[in-house]
Amino acid sequence: MNETSLHERSANALVDNAVNDGFQISISSGDKTVVSRSRNSAEIIKAMFHTDMDTLTLNVEERRVGIVTLMYDTEKPGIEVIGDHTDIPHINRLVEHTMKEFEK
Repeated sequence: MNETSLHERSANALVDNAVNDGFQISISSGDKTVVSRSRNSAEIIKAMFHTDMDTLTLNVEERRVGIVTLMYDTEKPGIEVIGDHTDIPHINRLVEHTMKEFEK
């Protein structure tokens, strides 16, 4: 992605919010893990956007608590980059908080 699209800004905001909430993030791109349990937003974001989809696995300490799937090939606007996420309260709040940042 050459210019920062709304999809990219939304995905970056989600990563920043997740790290600020205390999550460690692993990134799976295709069939391989490219980042493992990181709290470094720059490292995580650098590993993203190389395919049409990334899967973020969210951990608290050693415990996996859920996933967020980001889909970049969608024609839907902005935050619609979030294709799916684990339906638990903390991840729901993370997604909702990020979505509110991009409401008009």
